[in-house]
Amino acid sequence: MSAKKTSSFAPTLEKFRKLLGKNKTGVPPRLILIIMANTHDPEIARGCARDVKTMRKVFKHIYKHADFEYCEIEISGKNYNRQNLLAAIQCLEPYDNDVTIFYYSGHGFSYEKDASRKYPQIDLRAFDNKKKYNKIDFINKYTENLTVIMQLMRMQGGRVNIVIGDCCNSNVPYKRGKESHVEMDITADLMPPVNKKMTKRLFTDAHHTISIIISSAKRGQFSISDPKIGSLFTYYFTRALLTALSRNPEAGQYLHWRELLDKTAEQTFHLSKGYDIGGGKPGHQQPIFEILIEDESKL
Repeated sequence: MSAKKTSSFAPTLEKFRKLLGKNKTGVPPRLILIIMANTHDPEIARGCARDVKTMRKVFKHIYKHADFEYCEIEISGKNYNRQNLLAAIQCLEPYDNDVTIFYYSGHGFSYEKDASRKYPQIDLRAFDNKKKYNKIDFINKYTENLTVIMQLMRMQGGRVNIVIGDCCNSNVPYKRGKESHVEMDITADLMPPVNKKMTKRLFTDAHHTISIIISSAKRGQFSISDPKIGSLFTYYFTRALLTALSRNPEAGQYLHWRELLDKTAEQTFHLSKGYDIGGGKPGHQQPIFEILIEDESKL
């Protein structure tokens, strides 16, 4: 009798679970990063791999210069599939002041005539699944809306939950079928020193919880990746984040998040116009985001 084949992701997941379990009190708070990147599709692999490197570098830099513990798991290559993503999210049991971040770099799209959802479907096909999006049942089974991931992350808890989808949001000629299992309704190479007080203003607050959902492109648009710098949105987001964290804190914590994301969107849009997305047509990539703030005293 042959031995049962063990998932290659099992050791990675167990390591992540043990890392999360080391902190028994929530002090100091943890910065928890889940990365899902399509590094197996030759069409986008290079850009996605660079995005992973950029995100990891920036958040490791933040935790080293601030009062956070750092926990990370990457889902890519042969480990890339929906089941592994859900397993990683289910491992999360955040303490009250933890920060959880989901970052996705890969393929994305929007359904035709589905204007009620402005955030993209993300591609969760396994690495070895070469089927194309040519049947609605297949699309429903192997994709998920970014807002669903936001809801799953929020349900786990934590002080700050951030979900980022750096992917296309262009339309495909299919109408949305059945509803997802969860739906949500919520409307540099130079590394500057991180200001601890500013970091606390952005990531910790004893009186509020904050959820941020970000798509690198509006509905109907492509998301552009450059072979040298990776995805335009990720490149500018990480630069803007480090710039914001290097400042001295000012009044109005949440204004900084809006300023940071507005600046990222502006720079991404400006640079995207210099890229040809086909037929001599310039890119006009416009990131979108929403920030949900909840006052815990009123919950």
